[in-house]
Amino acid sequence: MDNQIRVDLKVLHPWLQYLIKKMIKKCNKKGLYIIITEGLRSVAYQDSLYAKGRTKPGPIVTWARGRDYASQHQWGIAFDIAIVDDLTTAKKENVYDLKAIKKVARIAKSLGLGWGGDWKNPVDTPHLYLKKWGSTTSKLKKKYGVPDNFKKDWKRKVKGKSRLYRSKDMNKKKIKCWIPKGKTVEVLWYSKLGIA
Repeated sequence: MDNQIRVDLKVLHPWLQYLIKKMIKKCNKKGLYIIITEGLRSVAYQDSLYAKGRTKPGPIVTWARGRDYASQHQWGIAFDIAIVDDLTTAKKENVYDLKAIKKVARIAKSLGLGWGGDWKNPVDTPHLYLKKWGSTTSKLKKKYGVPDNFKKDWKRKVKGKSRLYRSKDMNKKKIKCWIPKGKTVEVLWYSKLGIA
């Protein structure tokens, strides 16, 4: 079986892209193959999902209005999953098998992702997200206002000549190369110590 990625991962936060790739590898080692069903959402798409079960037919699928920037998907920090199922021998609804999704969630959480299945209301078991900004978009809205401003922070100029290490452990001093001052880099995360 293979994973199915039905969204453009390149438009998600760089750190989320990295963690998704790690999560997929770990899941595959455990025999879990996933479908990424949702990623970045526009205001119009989020509003169309919000209309379901309200002004459009179907069940309610979200509590977040697009124009309010209330969905983590609009900020590029969340994705939804289903489980790849052998559809020749099993029922199609098994793609949302809670037991399998919980296994994926355990792996995702071990990598530092948040899981909508831990929420009290609404519980959103297919939903995984970067938990740095909490389980809502309120911190992001307060700091950035709109997702476009947040996305500008995904790239930064190096302030001084910086090292790029081969290893996660900077103490090993395995320098891969030097990044010149003024070079723009994609940011996975940053702290007082520097940029990853």
